[in-house]
Order: sequence, then structure tokens, then C-alpha cells
Amino acid sequence: MKHSSQASASQAQRPGPNGHAPAPAETVIHVPDKRLRSYDKVAPGEPTATLQQTGPGTNGEPLAYVHVPKDAPKGGRQTRPAFTLTGPDGQPLTSVRSLGHGVYEVYGADGAPLGRITRRSGRTLPWPRRVRWSVQPAHGGVPLTGEVGTRTAWTVFVLISPLYFLCWAVMAAQGSLWLLLGEKGEAKKEAAWEMEPPTWTRWRAADEPEPAIEYRTGRKYRLAANRLDHWLACAQAVLHVWDRA
Repeated sequence: MKHSSQASASQAQRPGPNGHAPAPAETVIHVPDKRLRSYDKVAPGEPTATLQQTGPGTNGEPLAYVHVPKDAPKGGRQTRPAFTLTGPDGQPLTSVRSLGHGVYEVYGADGAPLGRITRRSGRTLPWPRRVRWSVQPAHGGVPLTGEVGTRTAWTVFVLISPLYFLCWAVMAAQGSLWLLLGEKGEAKKEAAWEMEPPTWTRWRAADEPEPAIEYRTGRKYRLAANRLDHWLACAQAVLHVWDRA
């Protein structure tokens, strides 16, 4: 199995005897790869995606690698295929298995359960509901929930959507014109712009104002120490990125 030869992530991020990783007051991880959706095209033995540690004193060192079997079936947003996280030196860290209907079991390196992650789909009718993620740590830990996007952001998104579709239609027409003229590069520029739906997600306990995990943009996640098992939080980050891939 090929891995980068860069220095491994700090010892503060490595799992302890029970799969729990002590961490600094706050850890920021970045999932820069966009290959989760196309895992079947990744060469055998190569990681599907990489988790990097970012922030002061770090240089984007690999924290963990995501591996999805090349022959895994396409399951959709409610049934992602099983995947594993390994460390920079190849040691197993976490495994994730889908139970179907948006429910995932997460296990530590020793096979012991770390917790359960659940995705509840959003909907518009009969009343609006945002996509909701929940993380239930094993052995009675405090559950966390996070809804994708704020109510204000979604309201603004819905209000300006008609203007976006009008702009998109104009740009699509311009792109078609560039294609007729043989200018594929200009046509791609016209098609590159898109309006993304709200993404800000904060996972927190019902009685705590501060989040244990926070996502704003750029596939970067802030993980608070001692609020949630580190690798359970990383598994949630991978599933969240995959959901938006």
C-alpha cells in the first residue's frame, strides 16, 4: 500500500490504547481530495482521499488516509460503501460500515465500537427540513446533532435562486455560442460558475452552545478536544464531505 513518506502527524493526534486520540485544544483537518465519489477509478492500493492537519505549526501533513474498496457498490447518499482510515505509516485507525437508511457504525482500530453516525435527509414539503447529521458516541456518550446551513442562509438562497437560474441561462447560452465558434476554453469558463447551497454545519450537544465539530467552507473541519472521539469526528467529516462531493 503506497503512502506519502512525509513525517507522520503529531503524536497528539495518534490514537491511544483504546482508539482514543488525545488532541490539542482545537484541531483543524482538511479533506482536499474530491475523489470520494469516483473511488472506483482510484488505482488499487492508493488512498481514495487524504485527511490533512492544518493550522499554526502544521504544513498540511497527512493525518489519515481514506480507503474505499474499488469494487464497492454505489450506494448513494443514504448508503455509502464501507471505508477505512489508516495512518501515515499504514496503521489502521477507524472503519465505517453502513447499516442502510443513512445509519453508519464506526469502529476503532481494535474493532471496538466508537459510535453511530446518522444522516436524516432534508425536504421541502410538507414543511422545510434541512439535512441533519447526528453522532452518538458508544457507551452512553453525549449525542451531537448538526443541521446543514442556517435558516437565514437557506432563506436567502431560496430568495435569490430565481436570479441565479436567470444568470445561469444567460451563461449557458454564451457557452453554447463559444462552442459553436470552437472556443472550448471560453465555454468552460462560462459553465464553471455555480451557486452552492448553504454548508455551515455545527455539531453540538443540546445543552452546549459551543460545537464539538464545526464546518464552514473549503472542506475544513474544526474539532474541539475532549468533546468527541477524534476518529469518530474524522469519520463524520469524511461522510459530510462525501455528501457534498
